[in-house]
Amino acid sequence: MASWHISCSHIPAATKASLRLIRRHSGRYRELGIGKQVRTARPRRPNEGSLHLVLRRVGQRTVLQECYFQVPLQVLRPLYLDDVGSAYVYLVSPCGGVVGGDVYSITVVVEPGARVCLTTPSATKLYATSGMPARQQLDITVHAGAVLEYLPEQMIPFAQAAFQQHMIVRLGPGACILAMEIVAPGRLARGEAFAYRDYDSSVCIEAASGQVLLRERTRLRPGLQRLDGPGLFEGYAYLGTFYALVEGRSLPTDLVEHLHTLLACRTGLLGSATMLAHGGIAIRVLGADHMTVSGALHEVWDMLRRALLGYPAVVWRK
Repeated sequence: MASWHISCSHIPAATKASLRLIRRHSGRYRELGIGKQVRTARPRRPNEGSLHLVLRRVGQRTVLQECYFQVPLQVLRPLYLDDVGSAYVYLVSPCGGVVGGDVYSITVVVEPGARVCLTTPSATKLYATSGMPARQQLDITVHAGAVLEYLPEQMIPFAQAAFQQHMIVRLGPGACILAMEIVAPGRLARGEAFAYRDYDSSVCIEAASGQVLLRERTRLRPGLQRLDGPGLFEGYAYLGTFYALVEGRSLPTDLVEHLHTLLACRTGLLGSATMLAHGGIAIRVLGADHMTVSGALHEVWDMLRRALLGYPAVVWRK
């Protein structure tokens, strides 16, 4: 804030009394006389959000057995949108978005035989920062025969935003993970295409034995990379990724071919599927707009669900 100074030589006394700057200090209001300097506001204290969930199969349903959260992270009560008792859990934040320096820690434990789908009700906004990046750590354990689907809405990095995310997943025998990520170019309506500083997202999926089944890192730095050039976005705006792994099982190669055919016939989209070394499947798409990418990945989710779990994707309540 700037220094405030007003010459009062020709102002009536009654008016002078009303020209005071009032600021809150230590829980009390304090008057500052004319000509006194207003101190610069204290630096913002970063948010430190934490979330711990344990999900358990009880009867025909998966229930939220343990839940602890610290704002700005919290969850809503699970919904049940299918016939197999999967718990659909919405991760929410009362804040408008994620600010530089914020640290979010999410721990999820899915007990044997449980089925859970984690999502967000809307896009995650990543605000501008001139300092430290915002960071998010996800630590997920999926026990024997359990299913975890992590399907958040898109990430929207604002101009000058910086964000780091690391997700580690441990799979027990026969456990299944379906995970999705969509990254927007920015606020296109404000002309902010690829105006963020850094988007750094990594994922590591391990078997119970400690064997690494998948390790990948995506780092986008528009200031150092020409993201719209050959070999990167090539004129597209949105990036979408989907992973499917079942511990101890190699997914069928014909499923990869079906996914490739599904993506190849869509307009405004460039994408394909590939078989991973340890039997999982990875899908990556580039799209002209969010609806094209999210619609394609919803169809991917539906195909994978039917093939691996025996039931279709649901229509979200958002």
